[in-house]
Amino acid sequence: MTILYFLKSVDIFKGLNDGQLTQIQQACREKEYHSGNRLFAEGETADRVWIVMNGQVDLRFDLPGRPTSEENTIFSITAARTLGWSSFVPPYQYKLSAYCATRTCKILQIDKEFLFRLFEKDFRMGFLVISNLAGVAGTHFHQLQNSATGPPASMVTIKVHMATCGIAAGAREVMTSLMEEIYNSGRQDIRVKSSGCIGKCPTEPNVTIEIGGEEPVVYQKMTPHKIRQVFQKHIIKGKVQKDYELI
Repeated sequence: MTILYFLKSVDIFKGLNDGQLTQIQQACREKEYHSGNRLFAEGETADRVWIVMNGQVDLRFDLPGRPTSEENTIFSITAARTLGWSSFVPPYQYKLSAYCATRTCKILQIDKEFLFRLFEKDFRMGFLVISNLAGVAGTHFHQLQNSATGPPASMVTIKVHMATCGIAAGAREVMTSLMEEIYNSGRQDIRVKSSGCIGKCPTEPNVTIEIGGEEPVVYQKMTPHKIRQVFQKHIIKGKVQKDYELI
């Protein structure tokens, strides 16, 4: 996938034409992070926009003198989604810390000053980007508000087994589809982890799901289509998909 093609799917660039996206592409820099790596820290100068190409990034509040923890996660950001909104708002400092929450994360970085110069030359581009940004920020605000006022939900943990055998069988594609389902659902109680082989190579890709204190369920031979079905019927509706279960 080319960067230009990818930019068309990015939340804050919706509505931009190919010419405008080509200009933005000039400032894009790819960078890869590994599980636990910090992208930026709360209080640092917000001087760029960060776009997740693949993987998951958790936005967390760090407690002084304590190691970071998944329990401190406020939002999880997945493919084609943007973080670093503080770059557009005084005093231009990050309000939370960002960490790679999957085995790897591929990120696009775009210098904010470059974007501002483009906006000065093309007011329509600037208007569309800022309008999209306001919509994204508003959606996340409502998600946070709902999670704070709604009834408590059982924590869901999903492990995608991504050893060499799993990746060769299509685990990366399964992970991408899973991340999209989580984002679209607006759920804030789901944690996704990459894990090693469970010794069942012929049944890869395998995915393990645990809801609250219930017995874990292992699904076998997952595909992007199957994991979407599992998400909607097991995670959302609580019905284990026996046809896909590894016995």
